[in-house]
Amino acid sequence: MRRELWWLNPAWVAGVMGGLFAVAAYIVPEWMYRVYWKTPKFFDGTQLAITLACVAVFVIGAAAGAIRLRGVDTTPETHWSERIPWNLTLRMFDGCFYLTLLGYVAWAGAAVARGANLQLAIGVIKGDKGASYVMKEVYLGTISGVTTLTQLGLVMAVLGVMIGIQYGWRRVALKWIVVLGITVVRALMNSERLALMELTIPAVVLFVRLVLMESPRIAGRLWSLLRAAPAVGYSGLIVVFGASEYFRSWINYYAGGDLSFWQFVSLRLLGYYVTALNNGALLIQRIDPTGAPYFTFHMLWRFPVLSGIMQMLYPNFALDSIDADPYMRILTAEANPEFNNGGGLLLPIIDYGLSGALLYWILAGIACGILYRLFQQQRTAGLVLYPLVFISVIELTRIIYWAEGRVFVPFCALIAYAIACAWYERRQEVMIWEPSH
Repeated sequence: MRRELWWLNPAWVAGVMGGLFAVAAYIVPEWMYRVYWKTPKFFDGTQLAITLACVAVFVIGAAAGAIRLRGVDTTPETHWSERIPWNLTLRMFDGCFYLTLLGYVAWAGAAVARGANLQLAIGVIKGDKGASYVMKEVYLGTISGVTTLTQLGLVMAVLGVMIGIQYGWRRVALKWIVVLGITVVRALMNSERLALMELTIPAVVLFVRLVLMESPRIAGRLWSLLRAAPAVGYSGLIVVFGASEYFRSWINYYAGGDLSFWQFVSLRLLGYYVTALNNGALLIQRIDPTGAPYFTFHMLWRFPVLSGIMQMLYPNFALDSIDADPYMRILTAEANPEFNNGGGLLLPIIDYGLSGALLYWILAGIACGILYRLFQQQRTAGLVLYPLVFISVIELTRIIYWAEGRVFVPFCALIAYAIACAWYERRQEVMIWEPSH
């Protein structure tokens, strides 16, 4: 019988996290919103009911998509490694590594050309007032096509786990460490924790599935510990988040206040999620449904060429400018733009209305459930795509991650890789069954 971990199942993850944060956003009193996060409270009982409805339909869709249909969705008889074109995998891993490095070198070079220097970088590390903001907003602005290359590190991370299992970890360790180190610097200098999550979480999820869940040594008490891994993950999140916030905001703005550092970190972390839902509640009250898939397919407005097409299709829809975009204008006027996440669960309502949003979430749930089923069955498409989708699932209350432009190229690359693997697997089957002459 195939073993499963509840915390890898999108239905469980979305249900638990979505439900807990929705209830937290509702029960946190108004004074806490105003004192700790400098925003009024907009998340009332109606918004709670809408949010829980979105969570519920996603869970139903994910559960339905994950159902194994007898006689149709059978697990392949061959081991997953036998269905992988390893020459392509090795070349793609190396190619993504060098393109990622190229992207970071070009990005750093552009920052230096704009005036960034070692003294400013040291100021960020030391926590000099305003250094982190200047580095992020003035010198490390995204560059179309260049910062996109750095996102190929996500592809490298996924393929690296598969290669490490097949050929040994020495084959990938040095390149992995190099990119991880650069990503840590990026997370610090650009106040971008998500970049670190993107690189590590998919790799961990895939390693758990292909190594830990398949190991006969992981049984009994060890298996119980593995099922309780989210507790360890949460502790790690607190540490990473705390380290980041120490340089990003604690030293500059909050040290010396009434809160201890760890009290500040705990409230700050809670604030990122409850204010996201609170912002979403505000936005759906202020913005009528647009009919434009801006939040649910945000990547289309951020990617070269595609952005021009979307602007032609929706010429009256405001885009990413604080002067024109109603999203930032409303947050600046009525909430706190420092906490600017819009609450992923509620944003589809702005695109499609409530009925359309519920349909969106049930379809999204079905898609996630299907990928999870393929992941459990160790089919290549599930192994390479679900680890990235998993980030989206754990971040649903904060952002719609899969809709962001930063994952467009990695998703496209891994989809192309999965198609190539399917062609390779089909070719192998034909060669096996082809009659000899």
